[in-house]
Amino acid sequence: DIPITELAAIVANHLQQQGIEVVLVGGLAVEIYTHNLYLTKDIDMVNTNYQRSQTLHKAMAELGFSKQGRVYVNATTDITIEFPPGPLSVGNELIRTTTVASMAHGNIPILRVEDVIKDRLAAYIHWGDRQSLVQATAILLTHQLTPAAFQDFCINEKAQTEYEMLETFYQCANQKQLTAMAELQTELTRMLLSAM
Repeated sequence: DIPITELAAIVANHLQQQGIEVVLVGGLAVEIYTHNLYLTKDIDMVNTNYQRSQTLHKAMAELGFSKQGRVYVNATTDITIEFPPGPLSVGNELIRTTTVASMAHGNIPILRVEDVIKDRLAAYIHWGDRQSLVQATAILLTHQLTPAAFQDFCINEKAQTEYEMLETFYQCANQKQLTAMAELQTELTRMLLSAM
């Protein structure tokens, strides 16, 4: 079994050779930036140069993947690959700068760490996804970033209350030196229950 990050590198490099530019987003970006605290079984990549779907289908077929609903599957792995529609953005912000994660099988174009945090915060703000708040906090702690760096983003998303929850949750997790995803989830649940 090939690790998911290596499969993402193989796919990204193959697509690039076919003229299809992609950027890794979503759960695998969280996994990379939390150094495997969060684990996923799917790869989400945005097609940033908007190649036609037939071109993408052909390139994915060359790797043994076929489209099944919204995702591409391959019988040799339970990892799925999805291409969410562009443009590349988080919340109301268009992404103009990305970076690269280097793997043994090549490079993966990926959102910058700050944009992955914003992406997770947007999921928490707009969909009430508490797991995304946990993931954003895990990345903050892993990279020694603070919520203050994301206050303007939250204000632009009209999410002062959600920002305050992020700040409180971050301070608590940092003070208790929580590092595991399960510990962070338990702490968030405790905080939410005590607020009721």
